[in-house]
Amino acid sequence: MTVIWLNGTVGAGKSVVGRALAGMLPHAVFVDGDEVAPEGVAAPARWRIAVDALVRRLVRQIGRETLVVAYPLARPDFLRVRAACGRAGRLLVVVTLATPLAIVLRGRGGRRLDADEGRRVRAMWSQGYHRRPFAAFTLANARPPPRLTARRIACRVGRLRTRLFLI
Repeated sequence: MTVIWLNGTVGAGKSVVGRALAGMLPHAVFVDGDEVAPEGVAAPARWRIAVDALVRRLVRQIGRETLVVAYPLARPDFLRVRAACGRAGRLLVVVTLATPLAIVLRGRGGRRLDADEGRRVRAMWSQGYHRRPFAAFTLANARPPPRLTARRIACRVGRLRTRLFLI
């Protein structure tokens, strides 16, 4: 099984691209990290709990399914996810969606950010969520429709898998 983890700031398009990607890959399952994050819990603890739930999910997932996850990754969380994938025999491909800050703050796809989300986006941007060095690749995600971005990811992941199996 392959785990494709979509990383990026709030509003970068992770969820909509992830749904499109899972829809075009055979036997793919999509998980939105926001849906496993508990409400009413302070931010750092909430993010840790969400990543814990996502790690449990990828370890439990069986068969040849592809798991597509949409959730921002900090380096410590990446290390936990990578270790869990290694123990479970899963290929991990982190893809960062690099949507320009101005576009995210303006809102896209009908999503309007409130003041708290705007502050969080700026903080994530300053922390480098749009250019993670541990990502297998980074895609500019300013203008393409989600389905085109998903297709580009599927092609790149397919090439990565092919290279790994040929080695």
